[in-house]
Amino acid sequence: MSDTKSETLQESGLVDWSIFSELVAMDEDEEGFSKGLFQTFVDQFKDTFKEIDENVHSKNLDKLSSLGHYLKGSAAALGLTTIAEQCERIQNYGHKNNFDNVKLPNASTDASTSPDSSEEDSPDDLWVRLIEDAMEKAQAGFLKSKKALDEYFDDDL
Repeated sequence: MSDTKSETLQESGLVDWSIFSELVAMDEDEEGFSKGLFQTFVDQFKDTFKEIDENVHSKNLDKLSSLGHYLKGSAAALGLTTIAEQCERIQNYGHKNNFDNVKLPNASTDASTSPDSSEEDSPDDLWVRLIEDAMEKAQAGFLKSKKALDEYFDDDL
């Protein structure tokens, strides 16, 4: 890879460079190894996100937690920190754990809502809203990361 592509990806902040560079170093033993790992993740992310979306609609928090955990591990192993962080949120919110004390704007008022403070919504509705927020951010991180990796590998993953 050109130094420019490496610098651009490193400066993007989308990947943990120490993990990413270790994976790319494996290409010396098997050409295209790292690219294959990232292609597999792209497919995995798309498939798992469809499942996450289905489970959001059915409000299956346990399954959402499991899917968040699954994607978090894969993303973290590849150094895709932005995605891993949001998947960790999905995992924790599926367990009804507001580990990062996030507050959502309340649509009916301008006050902030936390999972423990709303009287209008059921507790599961609030957890689902938190998961939807994390999903949106994970999807945005995925699209940015995929674009950066497409440019790095000079291919559409």
